[in-house]
Amino acid sequence: MQRIIQITIGGRVIPIEEQAYAALNDYVKSLERQFANEEGKNDIIQDIENRIAELFAMKLEHGAQAIETQDIKKVIETLGHAEQLDVEEEEQTHKRTYSQHQHTFQEPRVRRLYRNPNDKILGGVCSGLANYFDIDTVIVRLVFAILLFVGGTGLLGYIIAWIIIPVARTPQEMYYMTGVPPVDINTIKKNMEHELQDLKKKAEDMSQELKDFFTKKK
Repeated sequence: MQRIIQITIGGRVIPIEEQAYAALNDYVKSLERQFANEEGKNDIIQDIENRIAELFAMKLEHGAQAIETQDIKKVIETLGHAEQLDVEEEEQTHKRTYSQHQHTFQEPRVRRLYRNPNDKILGGVCSGLANYFDIDTVIVRLVFAILLFVGGTGLLGYIIAWIIIPVARTPQEMYYMTGVPPVDINTIKKNMEHELQDLKKKAEDMSQELKDFFTKKK
């Protein structure tokens, strides 16, 4: 029997089992240690907590009474361990060094057909097909609706597709389906770095404009 407590994360009130909270707290503290010397560390941690809150909310929306330890493990698998950042940055450095001496190689997007659990009316078949063929989901749904009223073949085709096409469950499968890389702590960190660079650039431009203005006034 697990005691359930209420926590606030990412602006959301989340019911969570006590052991699960301990695991979550350890994970967040490991991230804080990892980003201790990073510029904008508080914003990075806040963005990560917002992402965690979104994942928790999705779990609760599907009928869960509270967040469990296995849910924390799933979150860590999705976002990644703090220690992975150093390894990934090292790999990126090797890739950049290699590309400077070799011809640039663009890896083609791998398309795979899955049902989309995050955009569905029934089984997510239409959204999955739309992602696979890179077209609007509404068009696919309209085609199935037309086929439904013309001989009823749309319903049969949908049921067969629902049975045959697997649902995208993992972040990697979602990436294969949508082409959008999964959001992990490395992505959040890089996005924050880009935002800070943009802010610095705007501040430098504003400083230069003010300097030019006062120079002209003199």
